[in-house]
Amino acid sequence: MHSWQGKQIKVNILFSRAGVAQHIWVSNENGAILVDTGDGILRDLLSNGLDFNRLNGLIFTHGHFDHVGGLHSLLGYLRMIGRKPALPIFAPKGCTELFSLLDNFMHCYGNTIPFQIDKKELEPHEVFEIAEMRVEPYPVVHCGGIKDTAILEATLEKSEGANKELLEKVHLSEDLANEVGKLAKDFILIHKGRRKGKIQINRKD
Repeated sequence: MHSWQGKQIKVNILFSRAGVAQHIWVSNENGAILVDTGDGILRDLLSNGLDFNRLNGLIFTHGHFDHVGGLHSLLGYLRMIGRKPALPIFAPKGCTELFSLLDNFMHCYGNTIPFQIDKKELEPHEVFEIAEMRVEPYPVVHCGGIKDTAILEATLEKSEGANKELLEKVHLSEDLANEVGKLAKDFILIHKGRRKGKIQINRKD
């Protein structure tokens, strides 16, 4: 697990590999947010000793299988341990894969789910808060400046020679992600596909 510690929040990159899985635990003194729930989410949460009782909500970046593949198992585990607080789940409007998984889980278990699942479809730039952490979603990350820490995927090694459609619609390259990251105070590059190496963390002095 790789982590970054700021003055008010801590970011734990539990796992991030393109085409496999991604899940990121973001926490402060008030609670935690889980960003994406890839395959293996339960293993990674439990093996890192993270407290499920601190989980205030889920945020999904998009509906690809490596970002939502572990959702059913996570919800099933929360049901098994008897979670009581409502669980807000945020995702981009029209994220069919994610909301279909949620609907199926709720259909299967109905009134035996001990907590309320609050589905929230987000419009671009629709600001919301979880655990007193302010979140603003962007349809594309490079459409404006970022005032705090940016967590950016950099699946492609470089933009030169990359498939144009893949680069524009699916993934960032490392050189472009670095340029976007410079708009933020700090930035972390994740989701680097099959390339080896540690999570890259960059900080401005």
